[in-house]
Amino acid sequence: MPKVLGEGIFSAYRQDGIAHLSAIGQKPSPQTKVTIDQLPFLIYPPRFALMFETDGITNPLVMPFDIDRAIPNYPPDVKFISVMDKNGLHAIDILDLPATGNGGLIDDPNAAIFAVFRQINGDQYLIAKADSAILAIFIKVFGPDTYANCQAYVAAHAVVTPPSLAIAPGALNAWIDRQPGPDHGPKLIVTVDVIVEIDWTVSLVSAVPQGINPLVKLLKFDIVLPPGPVHSNAMMKKTFRYEEAPPQNPYTDVTIENATGSNTAPVRIIV
Repeated sequence: MPKVLGEGIFSAYRQDGIAHLSAIGQKPSPQTKVTIDQLPFLIYPPRFALMFETDGITNPLVMPFDIDRAIPNYPPDVKFISVMDKNGLHAIDILDLPATGNGGLIDDPNAAIFAVFRQINGDQYLIAKADSAILAIFIKVFGPDTYANCQAYVAAHAVVTPPSLAIAPGALNAWIDRQPGPDHGPKLIVTVDVIVEIDWTVSLVSAVPQGINPLVKLLKFDIVLPPGPVHSNAMMKKTFRYEEAPPQNPYTDVTIENATGSNTAPVRIIV
């Protein structure tokens, strides 16, 4: 299958003299390959495109993607990167980040000369010398202190993005069981099929708070990742189940909150 334009949310930065173009979003299947390609146009500065390519047999499971392309030879005087996706051409401003490693930044990591800077209205943190010239979109939130203490501050305050689970289309089902009998009674039952790593511990639980509409039951995935940086990467399909007896409200819909969005299904009544 030929490459087609995908859809994404873009950002760009320059660090250590190298420009980077990043994109996040969702792809239509686990087998879809996502790339950022330079367009073959004789134009200055060069333009890029977010491309989707899917070959062979695929599973119709929407999956998140996160891709970063380094552009070593991008003109240093250009402050934006042009990238095209299915929604058109975008000009992405390049954020200049402080140098990494010992490239003039860390003279003595034990000296209390460093500070932590946080992006205004954002969750990105930078560590730099306290007297460094930092872009106006960052404010100092910690320091001056040692480099190690600045790293500890970032680790304690950085926002951790929860992992997202891939839900197959039509895989979310919800019903209220009102069948008569001693072993029955009003009960909300929700089942959902997802693709998950085999060593993740996942359960489907009630979300808190429950939202403003009492007729919509909000659920979420409680995900516990295995300890350590190494995990299996092996994927499998699992069915998760939630029950509420008796239902706290006459629900009409069930919504599962996910890191990259939400999935909703109507509640059926079984009598």
